[in-house]
Amino acid sequence: MRADAPFSLSRASRTLRVPLLVTALLLAAFYAGVRLLPGVVHAVASRSLYNYREMVDRAAASGDFEGAVAIIERASRAIPRDIYFERPEFMFDRIGRIRQQQGRQAEALDAFLKAQTGFFRNIQLRGYYPPPRLIHDIIEAYFEIGNPAGAYNEARLALDLYPQISDEILKPHAVHMMEDSSTMRDLGLLEIKRNIVIAGRGRLRQSLVRDPRLVESHFWLGRSAQDQGLLTEALTEYEAELANCPYSENAFNGLIAVYRQLNRDAGPILQRRHEMHAKAIAQHVSDKGTTVPLRAFWGVPDKLEVPLDPAQPGKILVSVLAGSTPCYDVWGWLDVRLDGQHLQTLYVDSREPLAYEIWLKRVESGHHVLTFEDLSDATDGKNDRNVFIYSLRVFSVGNGPT
Repeated sequence: MRADAPFSLSRASRTLRVPLLVTALLLAAFYAGVRLLPGVVHAVASRSLYNYREMVDRAAASGDFEGAVAIIERASRAIPRDIYFERPEFMFDRIGRIRQQQGRQAEALDAFLKAQTGFFRNIQLRGYYPPPRLIHDIIEAYFEIGNPAGAYNEARLALDLYPQISDEILKPHAVHMMEDSSTMRDLGLLEIKRNIVIAGRGRLRQSLVRDPRLVESHFWLGRSAQDQGLLTEALTEYEAELANCPYSENAFNGLIAVYRQLNRDAGPILQRRHEMHAKAIAQHVSDKGTTVPLRAFWGVPDKLEVPLDPAQPGKILVSVLAGSTPCYDVWGWLDVRLDGQHLQTLYVDSREPLAYEIWLKRVESGHHVLTFEDLSDATDGKNDRNVFIYSLRVFSVGNGPT
């Protein structure tokens, strides 16, 4: 037995040597890694950056809202993006809530939109959609600053994200619809998007009772009639839309489609549309028709800038013929700005080119720049979200319809 003892001890030492060596290598790698990490990560590890939350809470509680925002902005620049719970979208969301406390709704909206864009840029993280609360705050902020068109586009996007809570998404429109006939129309369009067609058509007709010159109501009544094969009714509604708004690209295209379905000569309608196009004060058009886009947005960010020089101050209609491809159940959208100021998000929820109308209540004479920026590019490896602009026309409509 004793003769075996040295052999056993030697075997044990060899057995221990491997894990000890591995442990030593791991410790060496750990300390080497720590020394090589950026200084900012050392700060995070020591909680010096994470303390910004407590500092923000104290500043906001004392009424120092500007100081609170400044702390968040410094943290957003210092903390690496790959730290999940410190992503900029969370920080912009917090800035938006501080601006809400101050009653500065336009700045709150700007922060909320930046937060939403951050969520979509990281949407490949499973389930990483902007939360319903953020979407609700964006919709309400648009209403607060008097921009129902922005609220409408946000609600369309939200219905694609969260169809299971569509009633909740439409509550702000239901609350505000009695204040504004255009919001009643928008609620009808949102109901049609939800496939509640009868209720939506009823809402559109109700909006026209309140404002007979309201644009888009007649067009969508015609479109839903055409989808049901009611071609005579569709013709009547499209003509009514053009009587209210002779610049409606969608109404002209609807008329042409119905004429062809009825084997009628669409030549006169094509001529009327050509005459309408000639009235544009600015335009960007593909020379290859609606099969090839003038502009395809690939990557983030990508911008299209359109110079605008109205001779007289007044109302402006911007008609954007566009299509999109979806990814992660979301279509593409454009951030629309005039002279750098946000107007609205334009949600392009159709592969088929449709004309999306942007109404500017009053634009002063002189030089302006309209900017369209794609903030929605994404890919899941199979699907690629992009926005395609086929044409863009700007019309001066004086004191025309809403």
